[in-house]
Amino acid sequence: MNINLNFKNLIATTVLGVMTSFAAQSGEDDNRLAPVATAVEAKLSYRDIPALKKAFIDSTPTDMKDGISVGKLGIDGGNKTMIVELAQEIANSQHGPYDSLLIAHKDKLIFESYYSRGRGNLPHFQASATKAYTSMALGRAIQLGYLTMADLDKPVISFLKDLDPTKFVDGVEKITLHQAMTMRSGIRISEEQREKFEKMPALLKGQKQVQAYLEHSAPITAESQSFKYQSTDPTLVMQVIDAVVPGTANDFIKKELLDKMGINNYRWRTDVSGLLTAPYGSSMTSRDMVKWGTLSINKGKWHGEQLVPEIFIDKSISRILVTGDDDVYGGGKDVSNQGYGYYWWNATLKVGNTSYFSSSAQGGGGQYIILIEALDLLVVLTDRNNDNSSLQKTAERILPAFIKNSMPTMSGKIDKQDKLPVLEGPYLGQKPPGKIPEPFAPGIVSTKGYDDGGVFSPDMNEFHFVRERQDNKKMESVIYQQKDNQWLEVASSADERPFYPFFAPDGKTMHVGKRYKERTNTGWSELKNLGSPFEEIAIMSLSTSLKGTYAFDERSADDDGMLRYSRLVDGKREAPKLFNKEINSGTRNAHPFIAPDESYMIWDGIKDSGFGSVDLYISFRLHDGSWGSAINLGDKINTDAYEAGAKITPDGKYLFFVRVVASTAEDPYADIDIFWVDADIIEDFRPTS
Repeated sequence: MNINLNFKNLIATTVLGVMTSFAAQSGEDDNRLAPVATAVEAKLSYRDIPALKKAFIDSTPTDMKDGISVGKLGIDGGNKTMIVELAQEIANSQHGPYDSLLIAHKDKLIFESYYSRGRGNLPHFQASATKAYTSMALGRAIQLGYLTMADLDKPVISFLKDLDPTKFVDGVEKITLHQAMTMRSGIRISEEQREKFEKMPALLKGQKQVQAYLEHSAPITAESQSFKYQSTDPTLVMQVIDAVVPGTANDFIKKELLDKMGINNYRWRTDVSGLLTAPYGSSMTSRDMVKWGTLSINKGKWHGEQLVPEIFIDKSISRILVTGDDDVYGGGKDVSNQGYGYYWWNATLKVGNTSYFSSSAQGGGGQYIILIEALDLLVVLTDRNNDNSSLQKTAERILPAFIKNSMPTMSGKIDKQDKLPVLEGPYLGQKPPGKIPEPFAPGIVSTKGYDDGGVFSPDMNEFHFVRERQDNKKMESVIYQQKDNQWLEVASSADERPFYPFFAPDGKTMHVGKRYKERTNTGWSELKNLGSPFEEIAIMSLSTSLKGTYAFDERSADDDGMLRYSRLVDGKREAPKLFNKEINSGTRNAHPFIAPDESYMIWDGIKDSGFGSVDLYISFRLHDGSWGSAINLGDKINTDAYEAGAKITPDGKYLFFVRVVASTAEDPYADIDIFWVDADIIEDFRPTS
């Protein structure tokens, strides 16, 4: 049975000719509504819907009170002339049989157009874009606690209790949720067997569908568990959703996703199993496609509510694997490095000499939800029988309208400038400093306001820091990621307590104070607590050595600050101990960084030997294993201002720290910048004997 919801409402919206003509327009008249299907058209199959007599092109979309914020093309971003020109070319059949093109920028729908069989209130077939909606449904189950991120690494069969494992082919236990989400289950069903299934649909009711796949597949091997775009994998995922959520997957998706996003005018076919078809089969309006894209580009949040975990969204729209299908799935001369996440495709889109990482939900025939996070841009296209040229069209005609004369500011917003900065090469493309500290990436990372942290991941392909948004003064965690030799801001989130991590030298653990994450096959686990006795200590910052020794601070009520350590002895974690009095002298001792080989430790504090405020100090490990006296890092690094938060880059080449560069009576930390300096400066202080 198909789900066809609220078609009475759909028909009601057509009463008395809401639209009497569909004249192409440039958006100056914002009192116009998008064309809607008539009562008769709503009952027709897609192929029988008559083409619009004239296209509808609107650069000032109407607020339909449907949960989508609206704005104006040009005023709220984008070059109006360039986009309207493209739309008019589409209307003149110069770019294939498009049905709609919608563009959202900075959470506002700023352009809406319909052509041919497109209607504002008529659900458009989605084909394989449905897979992305299935992915979001699994993420919703994780958000509500019916699954965890760790469950992604568990076998699919561990969630399905109505199966008979005695009949499975070899290797079935190797199929994890993660592999099914990335089209690498390894299931291989012959065409002959598929034809038999079609003749005996009763064999596929409920979990019998999975049983049939796992009985009749070729054996699951390391060779077969390679990327293969097929329907079996998302079907497995829908079965898992149904098995773990209360009630049915069908009801769960409606209640927990569609209803919450106000998606009530849709169709979604039911599979032979009785569940919603996971690989294809849904129909959504173009505006509702904007909602799915908004949920994803906003890291799983919908109007402030976290519907899907941010960590899951990051995995879904990231490049987990490269498919090597540049010429098959949406390729083009400016489209390359196509990859796959959790049922979301991704690709590099090139504009001139600049590349942009894109993620997209894709459906056969030309159904696209395209995300370009670096530009806070969302593009929706519906089409029929197109030649997979939509990504190329986006790179060639849409992105330039949002790049020309603009560049991202440090708040993640767009300000008019001469050109978009290209951050290529190591260290965000910055020229390395010598032994005199310099602000790191001025105007990009070190800006007016509060910037803190500055941590590279062990592979040097991610950079984490905390910044103050200039538009609302809120603090947020920021991640830059290097993709195709170019650095792009891939994540920023205004958490309740923004943080930057400390990565263990082996890259397997990410520490955030008394909490941590562990590296998994699918990324990072959820935050965990170190437990007692660390849970009872007010830890701000914790670093670790290759030997597993923790060095961490304890902020006391009187602001004295104490530094402690905890070693791994015979594989067991010892109770925390205080560093010696040389290190713990003075006040405000905090933010220790212990060298990977434990040959030295750097921290910040106030001591009599300082320059008037919080300074950076270093202690070297002596031959007998004890820690030497605290040494001020000198006037090249320390000033009469606040210097703190030191850490050495994983490659050992540079020392990063923060410094207050401007303060006021009301705010002593009004402007903090992230500095870096050649790490060889440490050798100037190392004892010679």
